[in-house]
Formats: sequence, structure tokens, C-alpha cells
Amino acid sequence: MSSVYIRPYTLDDAEAILDVNRRNRELFEYWMPIKPAPEQYTIEGQQDRIRRHLALMQNDAYYVYGVFLSETDQLIGDVSAMFVHRGPAETCMIGYQLDAAYGGKGYMAEAVGLFVDHLFDVQQFHRIRAEVMPANIGSIRVLEKVGFRQEGIAKENLFINGAWEDFILFALLKEDRKVSRHANL
Repeated sequence: MSSVYIRPYTLDDAEAILDVNRRNRELFEYWMPIKPAPEQYTIEGQQDRIRRHLALMQNDAYYVYGVFLSETDQLIGDVSAMFVHRGPAETCMIGYQLDAAYGGKGYMAEAVGLFVDHLFDVQQFHRIRAEVMPANIGSIRVLEKVGFRQEGIAKENLFINGAWEDFILFALLKEDRKVSRHANL
């Protein structure tokens, strides 16, 4: 049995999402190029956000799933897929965040592995990419555990916290995932 499971958010999750985001605000916002509006730190803001995300998921434009502990059903983070491109590309970019209290336990690698399986097997993507700042060692380890390969460096890719930041580019192909599925988890 997995330590975590993932599922799309429902409106009933708004309070738990708000709690995780409030407790981890400084950590989460550190890695974000665009900081959330103050209303995101309200129940109403989270409910609106869930509604927007559900609509985007219906339109195959964006996916976000909560990460929950299997034993307690407690929300501990989320995984998302954005920049969805269909047709000849069949690709998206993933992102993820984890409550700091649960870091270093392998939960995020397990959740990203489950999400990648879903994106390949259910959503039928061919290629999934990720971009990570070199200082974000934990996030790099997650991608490596799931089987992503480094493809290069995007120099001065995004302006974050007052500076242009480089990003390491990672990707995973559907056929490579079949070989490496959960190999390092």
C-alpha cells in the first residue's frame, strides 16, 4: 500500500488547502515568480481557486491533485500539470509542493510518481517536463527518483525574488517511464 494517494480537489478541501498554504507561506512563495494575491489566504479565495482549477481540468488545460496521507487522509501538498500542449506535442510541465513538516520522508517522490503514471496512462501525455532552480536540491531528488533526466540549463529563465534565476530542465518520456516506473521509490 502506498504511503500517499492523490486526487483532484473538491470544495470540501478548501480549509485544508488554506491551512497548508498559511503554514508554509514563506517556503512556498520563495520558489514562486508570481506571489499569490492576499485573497488566496482566505477560505473564499481557496474555494474560488478550486472552482477555477476544476474548470481548467474539464478543458484539459491544467491539472492539480492534492497529496494525502493514506493512513489519515491528511492533505500534505499537491502536484500539478500546466502548460498543456496537445496535438503533435502531447506534453505538459509539472510542479509540486509539500508541507515542510513532511519533507524528507519520500512522500513527494511517491506522489509525483503516481501523478506521472496518471498523466501518461490516463491523460495520454507523451512527454512531461519540469524546471527546477539549482538550489532546490529536494525537488531535484524527487525528479531523479521518479526517473526524470536532466536536459540542460535555462540561463536566467525567470525573475524571482529580485534576481534572474537559472533553471535545470528535466523531462521524462512515456516509454522511459514504463522501464523506470517506481524503480527508485
